[in-house]
Amino acid sequence: MDSVTPPIRKPNIVVVGAGFAGLRVVQRLAGVSVNVVLIDRHNYHLFQPLLYQVATAALSPADIAFPIRRIFRSQKNVICVLGNISNIDLGRMSVTIDNSQEIDCDYLVVATGATHSYFGKEDWVSCAPGLKTIADALLIRKRILLAFEEAENEIDETAQR
Repeated sequence: MDSVTPPIRKPNIVVVGAGFAGLRVVQRLAGVSVNVVLIDRHNYHLFQPLLYQVATAALSPADIAFPIRRIFRSQKNVICVLGNISNIDLGRMSVTIDNSQEIDCDYLVVATGATHSYFGKEDWVSCAPGLKTIADALLIRKRILLAFEEAENEIDETAQR
């Protein structure tokens, strides 16, 4: 009787975060015999270094946000998942998305990035908004443009300046 060797199971690698680090990890796994699941709360990669140009109305948000699925459309070992991680269970080696979908993994890469900090001075928020998201950039843009509109309509030259 011939023995049948079962197929070798490919390792599952879950990458949380589609920022620069997450994208780099997934790109480096191209051609490797693994299954990659890339999870992010947005369906786009945000090129944060140009957020200031969105905030100053030099660029549109669409100019700096690239669809994740499009980035990896030719990388056959990648599945992109839109969602928020609600639980990481290292004992079971699984992640839960939005409190429902559970994904098992052999390797887990957490590349969620960072946020701004006011170092305990939360009263600074109104004067110095953060610039990490498209929403942040659009809020700053709105404040800048409204300030120009207000200055345009100001009669008093000193106040206008």
